[in-house]
Amino acid sequence: MQQLTDLVIRAGTDAADAKKVLRPVPYSEVVREAGALMPMGAAEAEAVWSSCSSLAHGDLYGTLSVLERNIVGTQGLVNLAQVTSSPMVLFWAADRTVAMMRRGFGLFEERATCHR
Repeated sequence: MQQLTDLVIRAGTDAADAKKVLRPVPYSEVVREAGALMPMGAAEAEAVWSSCSSLAHGDLYGTLSVLERNIVGTQGLVNLAQVTSSPMVLFWAADRTVAMMRRGFGLFEERATCHR
């Protein structure tokens, strides 16, 4: 890490900013930057990523905000619920994800091409 710090300082970064420059970029920032290059925009790209990430990690946020819940019974103060995927939300997320992947692969091909 010290070698990298020295390198960015020699490249012209102020020593006080060197640690900030070398910090890992949060995934949400990467997704927002990518989304800004798409017609959907940064906010929608982050919403898709955040929703899918939440479901993938089993977070309560994803279960409550993305999935459909049907109350199938009640026992005292406890509701028994059936949690299922929403075809509409699944289509929305898949459609936006495929669009972003196509754009990403297109940029990769464009930037990997030798322009002599």
